[in-house]
Amino acid sequence: MSSQQPPPRILIVDDEPEIRSFMSDALGAFGYLVRMAAGANEAFALAARTPFDLVICDLGLPGLEGAELIARLRGIVPAVPVIMLTGATPDDQHVRRVREAGLAILHKPVGLLQLHRAVMEALAKRRS
Repeated sequence: MSSQQPPPRILIVDDEPEIRSFMSDALGAFGYLVRMAAGANEAFALAARTPFDLVICDLGLPGLEGAELIARLRGIVPAVPVIMLTGATPDDQHVRRVREAGLAILHKPVGLLQLHRAVMEALAKRRS
């Protein structure tokens, strides 16, 4: 990341505290500014106050499915890139719909280098 530009802001939405902490710590160590939300309401409140450069969201959130949360978040931040997380198998119907929609998807458990690579790719697409 260039020292002339502010670091990218990333919103992590996952109901599992361990996943949120792991990703926040890892991405923070790479120099990103990270905010975390445990669910949809918290994510909407943060997105209304902060212009995020990337959203990483669990597909299987309780109450409001991750794909629906992303559709609503894009009403607040229309062009924000998204990486979906899932513990489901690649042939799961929800996973297939996410891929068909052109969203990046990572399968849990996510490794540090895999996460960083996906974030860099998503942010690079946003800039182009």
